[in-house]
Amino acid sequence: MIGYIQWKILEISDSSVLIVTQSGLWYDIGINEITFSKLAIQEETKLYVYHHITEGWQSLFGFISLDEKMLFTELLKISGVGGKVALQILSLGEDRLIQSVQNDDKKTIESIKGIGKKMAEKIVLELKDKPFVTSHIAAPGNSPTQATQTTLPATLIENITSTLQNMWYQARDIERTLALVPAHYSSVEEILPFMIRELS
Repeated sequence: MIGYIQWKILEISDSSVLIVTQSGLWYDIGINEITFSKLAIQEETKLYVYHHITEGWQSLFGFISLDEKMLFTELLKISGVGGKVALQILSLGEDRLIQSVQNDDKKTIESIKGIGKKMAEKIVLELKDKPFVTSHIAAPGNSPTQATQTTLPATLIENITSTLQNMWYQARDIERTLALVPAHYSSVEEILPFMIRELS
């Protein structure tokens, strides 16, 4: 079983990364937009890997943090959730997904591409009593309806803009959507999924 990979990126897209190790082995690893945004400008990377084995098929899914990998593993236990769907769910962002489960906020989970009302209800039901959800403390005042009230750092805007342009979004649309980012969002993990949903 493969659990961790470190070495150089050969190719990368918003859904997969091709990594070659020191021993010369190549690994094609599934990722989501958040992970893509963190790896897009790196030549070398470290990824926690979930080795998903089903009858007649094997897939690798990569994560920046061990917590994200653990959440992915729990999502796979939900009936009807496969590897690609679990990865898509995590595009919401680890913190926002957990807060949505805590707050019984099914609408936010429904906003994920490919997730309907019944699946959103199932995700909340299955995850709400998990230890990593019940122990997660949400930051005060985090309401997704808040409008942007603070200026985002220039480097953060540049990174997000560059990532989205690489995904073929138009600069004018990106600039317009940046003005809609909630004030409490301050990281790529929060902002990029929000931008992609608004731009889609």
